[in-house]
Amino acid sequence: MNFSGEKIDRVLDLIYDAAAENELWADALTAVADLTHSEGGILFGQSFTAQKIYFDFNGRLDETCNRAYQERHMRNPWSAYMERQPVGRLVSSDQAIEVAELRKSAFYDEVLRPQGIAHNGMMALAAKEDFRAAFNMCRSERDGPHDDEEQRLLEWLSPHLCRSVTLGFRIDGYLAMQHAAFDVLERLSDGVIVLDRRLRVSFANAAARRFAAEGLLRLQQAVATYSISHSQRLAELMRSAQQGSAGGTMSLPHNADGRLLTILATSVRSKDLGRLSDAGVKDAAVLLFVIDPAARRAIPLAQLMDAYGLTQAEARVALAASSGNTIVETAQLLKLSPNTIKTHLRRVFAKTATARQAELAGLIAAVGSVRIGETDTGS
Repeated sequence: MNFSGEKIDRVLDLIYDAAAENELWADALTAVADLTHSEGGILFGQSFTAQKIYFDFNGRLDETCNRAYQERHMRNPWSAYMERQPVGRLVSSDQAIEVAELRKSAFYDEVLRPQGIAHNGMMALAAKEDFRAAFNMCRSERDGPHDDEEQRLLEWLSPHLCRSVTLGFRIDGYLAMQHAAFDVLERLSDGVIVLDRRLRVSFANAAARRFAAEGLLRLQQAVATYSISHSQRLAELMRSAQQGSAGGTMSLPHNADGRLLTILATSVRSKDLGRLSDAGVKDAAVLLFVIDPAARRAIPLAQLMDAYGLTQAEARVALAASSGNTIVETAQLLKLSPNTIKTHLRRVFAKTATARQAELAGLIAAVGSVRIGETDTGS
């Protein structure tokens, strides 16, 4: 199969555009299903502990069966096997359980059999404690498992799917970059850097320039870090993105206190080149996002409420607690009693599938880009 043809390019555009426009996931999944002769596909984020689906995007699968899955079959022979699989690895459902055994399950009777499905290509796209974002491409019992060529295509798409999901978590920065909204980019707490085809800096926002002033990054000539080994890894990611592949992520310890920053590299999609060029950024080829978890204090409450189904009060407590405050300090900060804080925290832990404040802090650090100076106006 030719991985550089027009159909593949269209699928890649849909996958990356879906990071900013979630409704496009259905089209992207359907396009992948067509290329792999599958019945359809689905992408979802879920927590078994909270028994909650945080998002799901359906490409041509039956919605009634999808509801049955969400209501009664989140735990099933396929999901149990996938809990042990690493992010980005394509797994055939036949590795998890033979079809003859699968047919004995209520999951098969209520979710798969009505759709004529018996095989699945499965992949974890992101994982954090009990939360997993997963991709499934379903095949009929008649057609059997994906053949070698179809599996190679799904494996080739794997890093692009993972990258798009990661970009979706950084949605403010990605959207602003897509639309060349430089006024918004200047207010982001995350660093955003645009590189041209020679991997020279075309644009760096205020946060990126601040990282450079702190000695974390070098923005003159080729982009680099203060560390030779980390610079080599960053160069690999930039070259990968420059060549049109999925790029990747890396961690960079802060040279002041050792906290880990995340650097994400991705290629600029063809449809975004015109907007950037019109805005004066010529030959844009690679985007870098530099994410500092210390900026999580500024995350808009609405973003947390939408992501995890929190109430406004719970979101306030989650933000305060994730910043390292004790129960008493959080109570004083929010002018609530310690018992009220404990009650809210219990609910937050259940809804976010975390068990302690350190886990909550890590999870909140992964939620979308934040705007410096954006405040909550609710009471």
